[in-house]
Amino acid sequence: MENKALLGNIHSSGQLLLTLGMALFILMITAFAAALLAIPFVDRGIFQLFESLDPMVSDDMNLLRYLQIISHIGMFIIPSFLLAWLFGRKILAYLYLDNMPGGKMLFMSVLLIFVAVPLINYIMELNAQMHFPESLRGVEDWMRRYEETAERTTIAFLSVDTLSGLLFNIFMVAVIPAIGEELMFRGVLLRIFNRWTGSYHWGVLITAIIFSAIHMQFFGFFPRFLLGLLFGYLVVWSGSLWPAIIAHFINNAAAVTFFYLFQHQLSDGTFENLGKGNEGMVYALISLVLVFFVMWWVRRHGKPVKDLQAL
Repeated sequence: MENKALLGNIHSSGQLLLTLGMALFILMITAFAAALLAIPFVDRGIFQLFESLDPMVSDDMNLLRYLQIISHIGMFIIPSFLLAWLFGRKILAYLYLDNMPGGKMLFMSVLLIFVAVPLINYIMELNAQMHFPESLRGVEDWMRRYEETAERTTIAFLSVDTLSGLLFNIFMVAVIPAIGEELMFRGVLLRIFNRWTGSYHWGVLITAIIFSAIHMQFFGFFPRFLLGLLFGYLVVWSGSLWPAIIAHFINNAAAVTFFYLFQHQLSDGTFENLGKGNEGMVYALISLVLVFFVMWWVRRHGKPVKDLQAL
């Protein structure tokens, strides 16, 4: 049956270029509009605003949080719905949002994140210990400095003293990214690469690579890549974007919550650090077995996306 959508029949490479262009264009518009709205509340011009924000200053941090949320909506959420309208007949069906799985599938999505913690931590520790060849030492040093700066900014973002601050961080770091990134990566890009390569395995792999790379953290690339793989197969095998959104949310919300608990000495960090240290490999192997079991269950009991499985 012919695709009646406006741009549904253009080549996948054209869809990819349009996706990139639209994401960047809407990001610039929304970020600029957000900055304009903020001008009356700050003592800087719009161009100085982006250059002089200091995450260590309380008022600047609140402004950074505001810009972070707006930018994420502009780069991921708005473009995803517009692209789904351009590429597909029905927006919700195109983004795999029209099928809400049962409670067991959603529970397994949550369980997946918790059983994967030791495996992700083990890979994270190995990734952090990687070193470039001597000829690329300058590049490695630059990357480590960049990531150290990003880590300090993240700690400043997450350091709050109130429950309301924790809930806002969960909204900013877990709710918005879980919806936006899954819409873009597993809703739009996964379908584009499935169609382009003729294989949902390649689609999941490529989107996982892009998903991890866009976070600009080389020394955290591989654990985030693993998460991208898990989220991708959740969508393909469950037939819905919702399990990936739930799993993504739980992963980010747990990180924010554990940071808060550790900061206020309400947790000793034992669970969230499983998989690290001398016994890390043992926990990682157990975790790997449990991850395989959960994904096997998802594939066995899910309702696979027909247009993906057919490729």
